[in-house]
Amino acid sequence: MLVEDYADRVRTAAGLLTRLLADGGTRVDNPPDEPVAPGDDRPLELRPDAEIVRIGSDPALGVCVAAIDGGSACLVNGRSFWVVAYRAGTVWHRDRATFREERDELVLRTLSQTDAKAEYAHALAAAGVVRERELADLGGVVDVLRELAEWQRAGQAVAEAGPGDLVLVDGSLHPGPYMPAAVVRPVHELALARGVDLVGVTKASKLRWGRYAPLVLRVRRKAEAEVGPDERWLLRVTDDAEAAATGWRSEVYVARLARRGAYAFRVDAVRGQRGAEELFAVLAGLSDDPAFLGYPYPLARVHQVVSLPGHLLADLRRDLREALLREGLAEDDVDLVLRDFHLTLNA
Repeated sequence: MLVEDYADRVRTAAGLLTRLLADGGTRVDNPPDEPVAPGDDRPLELRPDAEIVRIGSDPALGVCVAAIDGGSACLVNGRSFWVVAYRAGTVWHRDRATFREERDELVLRTLSQTDAKAEYAHALAAAGVVRERELADLGGVVDVLRELAEWQRAGQAVAEAGPGDLVLVDGSLHPGPYMPAAVVRPVHELALARGVDLVGVTKASKLRWGRYAPLVLRVRRKAEAEVGPDERWLLRVTDDAEAAATGWRSEVYVARLARRGAYAFRVDAVRGQRGAEELFAVLAGLSDDPAFLGYPYPLARVHQVVSLPGHLLADLRRDLREALLREGLAEDDVDLVLRDFHLTLNA
């Protein structure tokens, strides 16, 4: 059997990607699922004076850092029903040591389409907010439930933290399309009132500079040209005028937090007492662990605490299968419920 020669198609794809990544301009898209400015989907224009700013590293001795993250998974996708699992947790860190870890019990939900709508409405009501829109992808309710658990923990951490402490969350500080602003805004306001720095770090940003080029990649190229390849730096994406227009005090940056770090990240900040360069120096001081170089260690640690690794999901599916058999469901029916035929085809 002859091997298909697709080298020309690979070269064509590579050429197209190269042109997309070279796309110029100053416009930053504002996608609804990772907004730069909540409630405003218009693209932003980078300020003419937006510059790459070098930052230092501060160990911030005595400062408490709380890091919040969550893990979720769909155990069974029956198209008309789902079995989902999620949990959230908080890690407390001070002087390069973790001194407290908290993790919710694993939540399991079996949801039909009707149940998913009801669960979404109930979760928002429990948070004391009104639903603003209906979920378009009901199978994605697990992500919203996990985010609600994360923001509840973020509010608790801000309330416990003292002036000058940091609260880190995984992802943007801005609510997505199905997370009402009324869930998130009070946490921002509480952080400001208590003098706590609230920071969100997005591991894989969807923001685009120009029409297609990934924002983080373009900013990193700009930084390497302007300040060199072995520097820590930040670039502020939003400005005070945009914050005033939207009523949000959160700021959006792209930053590289380690000199030898392979990655830069979108970083959102509601600054309590520190200036931007002072805050990012503290973040850099948290981002020098060799295993996660350039990423704040407390966020890496809490990810390990709450994640749902493959072996856990395999155990859950096995236990679910055995429980279904004990309930009297025929083995063939159990297999039909739990197996994804795509996996059989792709094996």
